[in-house]
Amino acid sequence: MKTIWKFTSTLLFFACSMMMFASCSGSSDSDSPDEPEQKETYRRSVIIYIAAQNSLGYIESGYTSASRLDSLEIMEGMKNYNSTRDNVFLFIDDDQRPRLSRIYRYGGGGQLRTMVSLEKRWSLDVCSTDPATLHEVLSYVATNYPSESYGLILWSHGNGWVASTNVQNTLPATKSFGIDVGGGGDMENDTDARGRMGVQMDISDMATAISRSGIHLDYIFFDACEMQNIETAYELKDVASYVIGSATSTSAYGAYYTDLIPHGLFAYPMNDANAIHLASQYYFDATQNVSLKDYYGDLGNVNSVIKTSELEHFAAVTGQYINKAITNRTTMDMTDVQHYSDNVYYYSPAHYDMGCALGRILSAEDYQAWRAEADKCILSHNATEKFIQYHLNGQTYYGILDDPDHMVGVSMFIPDERYDAEKYKKYPFNKQFQSTAWYKAANWAATGW
Repeated sequence: MKTIWKFTSTLLFFACSMMMFASCSGSSDSDSPDEPEQKETYRRSVIIYIAAQNSLGYIESGYTSASRLDSLEIMEGMKNYNSTRDNVFLFIDDDQRPRLSRIYRYGGGGQLRTMVSLEKRWSLDVCSTDPATLHEVLSYVATNYPSESYGLILWSHGNGWVASTNVQNTLPATKSFGIDVGGGGDMENDTDARGRMGVQMDISDMATAISRSGIHLDYIFFDACEMQNIETAYELKDVASYVIGSATSTSAYGAYYTDLIPHGLFAYPMNDANAIHLASQYYFDATQNVSLKDYYGDLGNVNSVIKTSELEHFAAVTGQYINKAITNRTTMDMTDVQHYSDNVYYYSPAHYDMGCALGRILSAEDYQAWRAEADKCILSHNATEKFIQYHLNGQTYYGILDDPDHMVGVSMFIPDERYDAEKYKKYPFNKQFQSTAWYKAANWAATGW
C-alpha cells in the first residue's frame, strides 16, 4: 500500500489555489471545449487511473487528499508542457461520482492554453478495481481519441502479486492492485460496509481488460506500493512494452506529476533510454529534489524498469538455474536476504529482491551468468539506502539496503514451508503462487513447489 502521509496547511493553500484554476479551465457535464472537435490521430495519450475510493481519497479535517493533490499537480504539469498532440486522461474515483476528464494544450502562436474537458461522469458509483471499469476507460480513450501510442499510470494502493488481506478477511485471493471500499465503506480505514478490506484487482484480470480494449501500452507506471515484482510484470508482458514501479512501499504523495509530465510521460518514442529516464525522474523528485524535501522527507525510494519483450526468455533462463539449485521442495535459507516487505503487514509474504535472492540460491558462477540475462530485462534500478518497509498503527518502519551489489529493484516470491503453517491457512501463498504465469514460465513445478 501507499503509506499514508499527512500534508501541511501550506499544501492545502496550494490545493485551494489550484482548484480555482482547474474550475476556471474545466467544464461541467454538459460543457464542451470551445474549439472544433479534432479528428486527427494524437501522438500519445496517457491515462492516469486514480482508484481513490479508499484512504488515499479520504479527506481529514485540516488536510486535503492525496488524490486531489496529485490531480492538481497534473494540471500544473500540463501548464508546463508545450505539445498540442498529446493528451492526459484523468480518471478519478474517490468520495464523489467517478469522472473522466481530458486535459490537453490548445492554441498556437505562443498562446497555448490548458484545457479541461469533462468526458464522462458516471451517474452511479462504480468499482474502480473492477477490471470492467478499467476496460471501459481505456476503450473510451481508444475509440474517441485514437493515438499513435498510449501510457497508463495505475495510481492507488498496491500489494504486489498476491493478496495482502487482513487476517479477519475471509476472502483471500490473488487480488493486489487498488482498494475500492464501495458504497457505505470506510474510506479512512480501507474497509467496505461489512468491515472487510475493499475490493482489489487481480493482475491477470487487469491484463485481460487492457488487452480487450485494443490498446497496447508503451508503458505501465505503477504509482502504488510493491507492484514492481516479477510475477506482476510477467502477467502484463503482452499488453505493455515497459513496466515501471517500486518494489517497496511508497509515500502517499506518489509521483510528482508537475515534473513527470513535461519530463518523462510524453517522451517519444518510448524506448529503453526514455523508459529509464522516466524512472530516474520519479526517483530524483522523490529523493533528491530539494524543493520537495518537505513533501517526501526521508521516506526513500526503490524503483526499476522491466522490458517486457525480454521476459519470456528471462523466465526460461531463470527457470534453468532455479531448477538446478532447488529440488524436492526444499525450503531455502533466506535469512538476511534483502527483502522489501515481510509477513508483518496484513500477512503478506516476503518480497525478496530478485537479484539478492538468486545471489543466495545460486552458485557464484551461475549467478553471474543469470545476472547477465537479468540486466537485459531489468534495464535499470534506483535505490536509496533507506526505504519504507511498512506502515502500521501510525508508525513508519524502514528497511535498509544492505546488499546493493546484488539488488535489481524487482521483487520475487520464494516458496517456503512456513507458508504451510497453521496461521497461513487462510493465506495459501505457495498454492497461489502456482496459479501465476511466472510460475509456469520459469518451470517452478520442477523444484517440487
